[in-house]
Amino acid sequence: MDVPVKNGAPPGKYNVTLRFLVDEQGGLSNIVAENDPGYGTAAEAVNLIKKGPNWVPAKQNGKDVKYLMKQSITFFVPED
Repeated sequence: MDVPVKNGAPPGKYNVTLRFLVDEQGGLSNIVAENDPGYGTAAEAVNLIKKGPNWVPAKQNGKDVKYLMKQSITFFVPED
């Protein structure tokens, strides 16, 4: 998660909001960063979600259903 530091980001917080589908089995697809604060953060956020485990699917009327999820990831670059 030190991608922004490696890419020369100045100290601060870098928030990336992702949008993706979670299917009935918890698998993820259509992972898209809705914003890109730079320094490789958007690509790294997408990779983190892709490499992670399956999610718990949503339920509707007792059945697992596909749903659209939004998730924010914050990268923090500390002062030296």
